[in-house]
Amino acid sequence: MTAGMPNPLERLRLRFVDPAEEAAFGGFHCLRLRHHTGIALLAGAMLVALFAASDWLNGSPAARIMVTLRLLVIVPLMLAAAWAVTRPWVERVYEPGATAVACLIAVLLAISYARVEAGIARAGLGIVLLMLSTIFIVRLRFRYFAVFSLVAWAAFLAVAAAGGRADPGLAAPAAIAVTAALFLGLYGAWTRESESRREFRLFNEVADGKQRIEDLLHSMLPGEIVDRIQRGESPIADAHREVSIVFADLVGFTTLSRHLSAPQVVQLLDRLFSDFDRLAAAHGVERIKTIGDAYMAVCGIGPVRRRRAGDALPGDGTGRDPWHARRGERDERDDGDHADRAARFALALQAHVAEVSRETGLALNVRIGLHVGPVIAGVIGTRRPAFDCWGETVNLASRLESSGSHAGVHISEAAWQRLRADFVTRELPPVALKGVGEVRTYLLEAAQG
Repeated sequence: MTAGMPNPLERLRLRFVDPAEEAAFGGFHCLRLRHHTGIALLAGAMLVALFAASDWLNGSPAARIMVTLRLLVIVPLMLAAAWAVTRPWVERVYEPGATAVACLIAVLLAISYARVEAGIARAGLGIVLLMLSTIFIVRLRFRYFAVFSLVAWAAFLAVAAAGGRADPGLAAPAAIAVTAALFLGLYGAWTRESESRREFRLFNEVADGKQRIEDLLHSMLPGEIVDRIQRGESPIADAHREVSIVFADLVGFTTLSRHLSAPQVVQLLDRLFSDFDRLAAAHGVERIKTIGDAYMAVCGIGPVRRRRAGDALPGDGTGRDPWHARRGERDERDDGDHADRAARFALALQAHVAEVSRETGLALNVRIGLHVGPVIAGVIGTRRPAFDCWGETVNLASRLESSGSHAGVHISEAAWQRLRADFVTRELPPVALKGVGEVRTYLLEAAQG
């Protein structure tokens, strides 16, 4: 049996096993067409008023009782229901309330028909119309419709009993019509609800599938880029005057992987990079890509997702995930402190790798390079779109990583100018970087305070 599909017994009894799913279905089945229901109730009130006019033309005292009942009780009830069905609070009381009102109308009609000449024939027509209206307009679930239809049928029997020796030519067709309406109504209500439950499951599966696709896009691309893709923007390319680029590479991982099985290698990388992603989200940093055991991230290209007080970072044992806990929530754009956030992210990476190394007993270290400068960023590819950054800033950050050490974060002079006031740094001897030349660099060791 396909996962998520109801079994035959579940379909027969018209109830989902999960109480939350059952509660959600009630609103889906009864209330998603509430505006149409309101319009139908208004039209029904007009029809009842026309029946009242017909009774008035009859001229008998009993007919005037019917007029009074229709105009002063039934029509106001239908108008009130047409208004109430559009109110938010109606979700809590819709089905019990609608069932109670429908039962009340059926009983009132029965009392009135019992006092009218040839009432049994009129009662038969009235009860059948009331049942049909309840099926097609009010959209009660089967169990609620069953309660109402049995009350309406019993009300008809009361009219028949009150009629004494009613004309069999009138009583028999009316009894057949009401009884047929009872069984056909029950079958129709069961069939409609059964189909509605399957539609509800399908609707949820489609919604879940769409959410999984969006989650996948958000795991591959920055949230702002996903929004622009969904709006149909193409091509996506931006020039950023200043961002912070972070490159991280696991030291000696290739050698370490020779002593581990393939599943162990993949499991270790998955753990580390998943934790890197959570740290990036917690510090308002966007992952760009992974290449083997290297990790590239950027800070300052979009709205900031900030870690709030109480959010846990990987490795603290709480199991909370600040990225997934607030997916889609963004603070206002604030790119001015991107270097600070990138630096704290880089230090957090080093601390976390050291923690994993102590926990697993594996010789794990990480080299990190950080540079600040302009980049061009955009999305390339159609079948497998990828977000990337290009420019000398990216190249220099990569060179800083490859020439650094695990003793600290290797940063450029441009980054040092923005970080020196809030972080512990020390100048390193000038270093010759491939394709760049000799540059002054610094070691970022810790945050001050």
